[in-house]
Amino acid sequence: MKASVSLLLVAVVIAQAAGQDKPAAVPTPPRLSSEVEFVNVDVVVTEKKTGPVTGLTKADFTILEDGVPQTISSFEAVELPITASATPPPPSPVSTNQTASQQRSNRSFVLFFDDIHMSPAQAFRAKAAVTEFLNKGTREGDRVSLIAAGGGAWWTARMESGRPQLLDMLKRLEGRYIRPASMMDQMSAWEAMRIHIFHDQQVADKVLRRFQAMGVNMQQTGEDPDSRQPADFDPYISMKALETYEDSRRRNTITLESLQRAVLSLTAGKGRKSLILVSEGFIYDMNLDEFKRVLHAARTANAAIYFLDTRGLGGLPQLFSAEFGPPTDPRDIGSAFLDTMMESEGSENLADESGGFTVKNTNDLGAGIQRIANESRAYYMVGYSSTNAAKDGKWRKIQVKVNRKGVDVRARKGYYAPLEGAASALTARRKEDEKVDLAFQEALDAPQDLDAIPLRMTAYVLAETILGKATTAVVSDIDIGRFAFQEKEGRWVNTVEFLLIAAHRETGEYYRYDQKIEMTLKPETRDKLTQSWYTILRDFELPPGGYQAKIVVRDQNSGRVGTVTHEFEVPDLSKWRVSSVVLTDNLAPAAPGQSPTRPVIVARRSFKAAGLVFGQFEVFGAAKDKSTLFPKVTAGYMVKAKDGTVVSSQQPTMINPTQQGAVNRLFGFRVDGFRPGDYDLVLTVKDEVAGQTKEIREPFHIESTLEAAPAASAPPSAEPATSPTAAPASN
Repeated sequence: MKASVSLLLVAVVIAQAAGQDKPAAVPTPPRLSSEVEFVNVDVVVTEKKTGPVTGLTKADFTILEDGVPQTISSFEAVELPITASATPPPPSPVSTNQTASQQRSNRSFVLFFDDIHMSPAQAFRAKAAVTEFLNKGTREGDRVSLIAAGGGAWWTARMESGRPQLLDMLKRLEGRYIRPASMMDQMSAWEAMRIHIFHDQQVADKVLRRFQAMGVNMQQTGEDPDSRQPADFDPYISMKALETYEDSRRRNTITLESLQRAVLSLTAGKGRKSLILVSEGFIYDMNLDEFKRVLHAARTANAAIYFLDTRGLGGLPQLFSAEFGPPTDPRDIGSAFLDTMMESEGSENLADESGGFTVKNTNDLGAGIQRIANESRAYYMVGYSSTNAAKDGKWRKIQVKVNRKGVDVRARKGYYAPLEGAASALTARRKEDEKVDLAFQEALDAPQDLDAIPLRMTAYVLAETILGKATTAVVSDIDIGRFAFQEKEGRWVNTVEFLLIAAHRETGEYYRYDQKIEMTLKPETRDKLTQSWYTILRDFELPPGGYQAKIVVRDQNSGRVGTVTHEFEVPDLSKWRVSSVVLTDNLAPAAPGQSPTRPVIVARRSFKAAGLVFGQFEVFGAAKDKSTLFPKVTAGYMVKAKDGTVVSSQQPTMINPTQQGAVNRLFGFRVDGFRPGDYDLVLTVKDEVAGQTKEIREPFHIESTLEAAPAASAPPSAEPATSPTAAPASN
């Protein structure tokens, strides 16, 4: 299934997935910092001249909760390099949620591109600032999400290898707000709110005077506005206020709902979490509960919101321009400046209340956004167990003090205590459709992979099936050793739910697959799968382009959730190419009397130093020999250690095509005696007719005896998981 990506993509996907038989609700352990007694606080300490202050210790900090001193029980100082890497490391062929960087407290950024409140011209300036942030402000290990309020983008990448993809997506974003063609009867959103909602006579009279001076034909009675009774507005003013306010309310609702979801996506992440709101700003409409929900989400996620005002350096209001019209009435000069300020009060309020700040009144937006990046380059993660154990749901104020003179301290201002028997903030955050699985939505939205269940993933681009599309096998391995099995009648019982999505970077199309697998395992089968991990393989037919695959896996018994994200490319299928090389240490059983020829596909690239490692690939688009009408392709390989030593090799030999002209090869090399460590398989493939050569490098790892080595054999339940309706795993 595929569809156009929008901001509601994940919600739609999960709603569709929920159409299957829904499992019984499982009590999930509390994970949100605002729902448990242990409170995490990210603290940024800066000096005006020198920037971030480093070298502080636990003893330098004091934390008060509602004025009561708290005992600091966890402390970590984080300091990142001043400059980005010159050459970021290449992406790994296998992605996992158990890497060392995954366990560290890395930074997470959400670049929230508010195209709903940006004109095309302002969006152009904003994109230049965001580009500078991606090039100079991010560091290796950062997770950065680019999200557009109007649904044009929701993409997460790991820095610094993911920078080109984000830059490419950023180029395609545009501002959607088109200003009115006529300035004569323009009313600001703030003026409209004051007139329509608060019946502000003073603002209505000011607008009326301006419209009269501009010669707007309002078809009014001509009476003196000063003689009107309170809230007795000119009909034209009332209708204009209604029209302008409803448009503002609609756009604000879209932005705020998207903003809330974006902030909540940071909930499960570790380390410093920041959302940069890139926008012209919006008014503070107290009638919109979405403002409160966004702030509640920021406190729940322990995330700071920063507002980058794309309007740049503020000058005189446009009303003061001679080009705009007659001089402004002296009675309205002061309020004209106030209107300009109030137009961004809502976005500034979100930044201030969440622990961030606003960058405004500057044409150097790049420097402003760099200031945001610098603030999180060095910070402190401080945690404490609250002395107030009451689950009353009340707001608790946090105050952080530092034993250092002349510094500014920035931290979250507080949190909401858990409320006994109340729904979580995740459940109550939006008026969602009841079918939407919010736990899956949170996991899919999160920029960081969730590691409660160890996972790994890779993708193999294989043969072209239908015109312009290639079969791509997305393979995931699941560590069921973390599953909370229940014993019933001598078997171990559990249910694993998963949702797999592959999203196309260039077109925004996505492909999905979801499944629920009932496991009823014998003790020996469970032990075997604990060693080998459980493999899920799903084939997609994908057109060329860049892709991001993500799988969400949930253990139904415990409620634990794990996710892993993997990026891959489907090349141009019209040119000469070599398929992905499948590396494995096991072949599938063959029919009686025949030799095994099909590799068992797994996600891992780690093998024991014993037996054979197999490789398989296929060649497409090779030129044909005129005399035989078949391709002539040779291939050979070398296995190199990291120091460049060749430990195994095979000279290039001819690959005999099949009767249908297919060119593929299965080969193997012994790894007995290989020292533990990292190796590269360097494969050389040559089209002898066309004279073209390709060199393909495939990394793999040889385990030491101390490493947890997965079993070489394929899990017996791996095959059912590839079918649309997998049978229960019952071996």
